[in-house]
Amino acid sequence: MLIISQDRDTAINFENVEILGIGNPLEDDDGRFKILANTTSDSQYTLARYDTEERAKEVLKEIINTFSAAALNGTHDEIDLILKAKTMARYEMPKE
Repeated sequence: MLIISQDRDTAINFENVEILGIGNPLEDDDGRFKILANTTSDSQYTLARYDTEERAKEVLKEIINTFSAAALNGTHDEIDLILKAKTMARYEMPKE
């Protein structure tokens, strides 16, 4: 599954994400809650920023639900490959 950042300039393969979480707003200049992705290559990306922690948690839950649904698309390797070739699941970070 691909995750498209809020500003639409970054796409991250969810399979390369080790940690997905909400960043401390005190560490951000504008005091907003960031959704952060730490990757297997030890990089960290800000996927989105939200005014409230509640909204950041809602979006994080949406990502998890989208990934879970995408993971259930096939149980056999051949079916899974066909589905991936036809369409790759993606999640676009909401603006607000």
